[in-house]
Amino acid sequence: MSKLNRRGFLGLAGASAVGVAASPLLGISPANAALDVSAPDTPLENLGLQLYTVRDKITSLGFAVVFEELARIGYKEVEFAGYTQSTNILGRQITIAEIRKALDDNGLKAIGSHIGAAALVDPAQRDASFQAAVDLGMPYVGTANDFWGASSTPSSTNTLGIYGTARTISDLQRGVDSLNKAAVVAREMFGLKGIYQHNHQNEFGFATDNSAVRRYDVWSAGLDDSTGAFLEMDIAWAFKGARTFPGPTAATPGRHEASYLGGFDPADYVVANPNRYKLFHTKDAVPTALTANTIPGDLTPVEFGTGIVPFRAFFAKVGARAAATGVYEQDTATNAGVPGGSLGAAARSYDGMYYVRTLTWLDELYALVGRYVTAGRVKAAVGDDLQGRLGNAIKRYEGGHEESTIGYLGQFVAKVNNQVKGDDAAKAQLLTVANSILGWLQTSEDKENGVI
Repeated sequence: MSKLNRRGFLGLAGASAVGVAASPLLGISPANAALDVSAPDTPLENLGLQLYTVRDKITSLGFAVVFEELARIGYKEVEFAGYTQSTNILGRQITIAEIRKALDDNGLKAIGSHIGAAALVDPAQRDASFQAAVDLGMPYVGTANDFWGASSTPSSTNTLGIYGTARTISDLQRGVDSLNKAAVVAREMFGLKGIYQHNHQNEFGFATDNSAVRRYDVWSAGLDDSTGAFLEMDIAWAFKGARTFPGPTAATPGRHEASYLGGFDPADYVVANPNRYKLFHTKDAVPTALTANTIPGDLTPVEFGTGIVPFRAFFAKVGARAAATGVYEQDTATNAGVPGGSLGAAARSYDGMYYVRTLTWLDELYALVGRYVTAGRVKAAVGDDLQGRLGNAIKRYEGGHEESTIGYLGQFVAKVNNQVKGDDAAKAQLLTVANSILGWLQTSEDKENGVI
């Protein structure tokens, strides 16, 4: 855990951290694996960070120092946004091998990387990109470029000539086809699990040759899951896209109400095609102050748990359909006046993500009991008793009382052992989930008390 007092965060969350106690959920875990998630080997503590969040510290202090601090905070995974630091640190540029050693020394895993679209799919460039990903131990590599595919003049670094922004349906289809083809190379020749495109808001706008068709719909429909081509959803920018582009016939182009989704709910894309998403950016944001130049529906990134992004509703709808890694990013963490700078923002956001990750598991366990009762696998009276224990655990955790949360979960485990009879599989599943949460919470409690 970070040096920040997480209980202090929890205590404030209910009263002042907008959207944390009341709304968000985060992430998928082994608890979800017991809830029929497709990836049972998902790590328990896989809270991740996009290194763009701390880009200023990487430049000035270097990867090794930043990785040490991120590991101390509690992060387990990082997504890269470049492989360079100040040459003043080593008297030269750091090598990929040295970055990998810094990762390993601090127990961190590279989960992905943002590179240029040409470096991702151009045959003249992609092999070097894929080899760097392999050398860093990452399973995925991607780009945050807008959808490409518009014809442009080939050059020495752009042999395909398709890296203009795709705005027509045919250009979008050309671009996604290049992603599919490159994904085959990444998997079959380099052993990567896949490659991806990361959205901003503009991808949810409409094709110039068909104002009723979203660009995102054309691109996602063209993805071939079997190749390893997929999408990384930036949740905040997806909601910004919904607010900015609510629909071709909508009377209001965007609104600033926190509950307003616009023309679509981003979670629906994941529900419809869960295999297309392996990574999420769990970015939070607030409405941008309205000025003469403000785009309707605009959002500004903020620390996790202080914005309006409805994570709880998002992941409640997604449920156990996808097993994806949550990667935190805050574009504005390097701004002047941020307490503790970008690393301070990273620490506070870790605490916020840890909090909602735990509530996610508790909520899912509560729902699992209900499903077993409905299916007749757990008696109704027993289910009511179990859900009562979990309800108390959730309330205590929302109030910042981790120790008593552990106590109620212990009661839940004892009740499952004594009262769930005649269905060994149901009993085992409930115990697996509960013990996963208990282990997570007990480790946190021990760290805060200096036991480990």
